Amino acid sequence: MATVIASGTSVIEPQVVMNITSDQSSGNIVHPILGRSNPDVTIRPAGLRTGSIEMGFAGDTAEADSEAARSLHATGGVFVLTSNDRTTLEMFYVVSGRIARELEDGSRDAWIVRVDYQEVTP
Repeated sequence: MATVIASGTSVIEPQVVMNITSDQSSGNIVHPILGRSNPDVTIRPAGLRTGSIEMGFAGDTAEADSEAARSLHATGGVFVLTSNDRTTLEMFYVVSGRIARELEDGSRDAWIVRVDYQEVTP
């Protein structure tokens, strides 16, 4: 197992996570004060991660596996990503935007699934 994505009893095992991005919005609130050069600041923790996951599927079952990954993400629910390779990527998430699937142009044998996500707490 390198990277596994699960929702309920369904499991996705991409051959590779080709790319994953994560951004966090600061929770701080900056209050400009008229007549002062320095603002008042309310310090708050940052929000949870948001970004996109790009999964690669290759081999004899690539087309079916990538379609299953696309379809599972389209059903909704909470997903859990675990990884032996990159433990800092582990998280619970929901789909927050687009779900895309494409045939890799070079080999015409590999498939790529991209999912926009929002990290959530279980």
